Amino acid sequence: MPEKKKDLFSNEEHLDNAIQCLKVLAHPLRLKILVLLMEGPTNVSALEEILGSSQSNISQHLAIMRYRGMLKQDKKGNEVYYSIKNQRLRQMLMSIAGLFCEQEADQ
Repeated sequence: MPEKKKDLFSNEEHLDNAIQCLKVLAHPLRLKILVLLMEGPTNVSALEEILGSSQSNISQHLAIMRYRGMLKQDKKGNEVYYSIKNQRLRQMLMSIAGLFCEQEADQ
């Protein structure tokens, strides 16, 4: 195995960050929220309408993802809009979609 690959997670902090990110993605509602946010900034009211979940539930999940550094928020008037914070997370979500959502092409 090349040295670079072998040392990829030799730093415990990096490994813990990866684990925490994957735990966040493992929750169905959080993954759905992230997929919706890939289309662009969205507020809680729009997420509530699309997902059929309560405002408080969605807000709790958004707070978890903000705490983990996955989301950013921008206030516009009385509304707060959430968006994906970095391109790497967006790329990872696209990889997940490619692995699990394009089954027809593999069959």
